Amino acid sequence: MVQKALRQLMVVVPLVLSFWSTAASAQAVPYIEPPPLVRFTGALHPLEEKGRGGLLTLTVSVKDTKWIFRIAKVEKLTGRNPSGWRLLQDLFPPQVRFVGPAELLHPLQEPEIVGKLLIIEGRLYTGDRMLLITAVEEATEKPTQTKPAYVQ
Repeated sequence: MVQKALRQLMVVVPLVLSFWSTAASAQAVPYIEPPPLVRFTGALHPLEEKGRGGLLTLTVSVKDTKWIFRIAKVEKLTGRNPSGWRLLQDLFPPQVRFVGPAELLHPLQEPEIVGKLLIIEGRLYTGDRMLLITAVEEATEKPTQTKPAYVQ
């Protein structure tokens, strides 16, 4: 009788364990997408200047300096949805902090930067309204892309 119970146990235990391990591995693991790498083309202007029609603007903080960033072009370089403009719609209120290495941030705090067309690249953390800057350069030509009609 004891041997029969042991044999049944030897059959049932591995069977139960195999079902349990299959159920445990079938649980969904959430896919966490890293913050998108984006490239903005636009110009920084004093906070006092009013926004112009036709250009999307963000209020930008670079350490203690605040600017209006008039965006002429947005490129989303990574991620599933290719629309950078749609990504900006997630930023409400339209404010972003620029963070990153001092050598990239320092020129963005200088008054001489006003009105210059810049290409700013970095990782955009929309939930934190933060752009981790990886590159800044002065644009050599005006961008051809304009704001799409669905962006208000």
